[in-house]
Amino acid sequence: MKKFSATIVCVLLIVALALSFAACDGKNNENGEKYTMVVPDGAPALAAVNLVDEIAKNGSFDKLGKVEIIQSSAISTRALDADLAIVPANLAANLYNKGTDIKLLATVTQGNLYVLGANSEVKSLSDLVGKRVFSIGQGSVPDFIFQTLLANEGIVYEQGDAAVGGKVVITYVADGSGVMSQLVSANKNGEEAIGVIAEPAASKGLAQSGITELFDLQKLWKEYTGSQTLGYPQAVLIAKADICKNAPEFIAKLLAKMEENGEFIVENSDRVSEILVAAYPQTSLNTTLSATTLARCNCKLIGIADAKDDYIAMLEAVNAIKPAAIGGKLPEDGLYYEG
Repeated sequence: MKKFSATIVCVLLIVALALSFAACDGKNNENGEKYTMVVPDGAPALAAVNLVDEIAKNGSFDKLGKVEIIQSSAISTRALDADLAIVPANLAANLYNKGTDIKLLATVTQGNLYVLGANSEVKSLSDLVGKRVFSIGQGSVPDFIFQTLLANEGIVYEQGDAAVGGKVVITYVADGSGVMSQLVSANKNGEEAIGVIAEPAASKGLAQSGITELFDLQKLWKEYTGSQTLGYPQAVLIAKADICKNAPEFIAKLLAKMEENGEFIVENSDRVSEILVAAYPQTSLNTTLSATTLARCNCKLIGIADAKDDYIAMLEAVNAIKPAAIGGKLPEDGLYYEG
C-alpha cells in the first residue's frame, strides 16, 4: 500500500512538472497556450489585417490565438502586459526605458501624414510662416515629425489659436475629422485653411473640391534624414522578451506573415473594412477604403535590423523636443530583437 501511494505521488509530481513546463512555453489565458496581440484602432490596425483574417478563418495563426483591436487611448496601458503589441514608435522606447522587458521586432507603418490646404497656394514650409496650421496628434510621433521639419528650416513655431507674424502657429484638434471640419468650413467661405492630417482621413479630404495636398511629410522626412525607406517609423511591433527567447520559430513566422500584409490589404481593399469590423465593431475604419488610400497608409513591415537607423533618427527628433515621450533617453541596444 505504501509503495502504491508513493507511485501515485511520483506520477502526480511528474504531471505537475509537465504542466508547469507547458505554462512556461505558452500563455495560461483564455486561449490556452496561444498568445494575444493588442493593436490600437485606426491606421495602425491596418498592419495586422491579414492576421485578423487568418485567425477568423482558422482559429489561430501558429501560436497566436487572438488579435485584439482596442481604443488607441488604451494602448499604453494594455501594452504593458500584452504578449505582443503594435504601438506608437516612441512608446516602445518609453516602455523599455521604464523597465518593461520587451523586444522591438519591426516597424510596421512608415508614416501616413500629409498637409492639406483649402484655398491655399503654399508651396514650401517657409510659406507657412505667419499662418495657422490645424494639426492632429499633439505630443505624438506625427507632431514631433512636423515640428522637426519646421525647425530644420529655421521656422519658429508655437501652439495657439490665431496666426502670428513671423511664426507658424499650431492649433491642435482631437482627430482627423477636426482638421477636416476646419478645412471644409474655410473652403465653403472662400477662406484659406491648412491642416496636418493622416490617412485614411487625408484621402477623404482630397476627394472634396477645393482641398489639395500641400506636402507629403514622408517625402520631406526622407529628404531630411536621407532615409531609403518609405518615410519615418510611425508604429512598431513589440513582444515580451521571453517569447522572443523561447519561441523564435513563431516570431519568424509571424514577421513573415505580417510582411505579406502590405500587399494583402491593397489586393483585398474591398474586404479590409469588413475584416476589421468583424473583429472590432467600433472601429473607425468602418468604411470601404480604396487601394490607393491603403497604399498611402504605408503599411510595410521592416525588420528592426534594417529599420534601426531610421528608428533611432526618429527617436533623436523626439528626444530633442520632448525627452519624456521616449522615457528620457535613447534606449540601449537591449531593446532591439536580434533573431
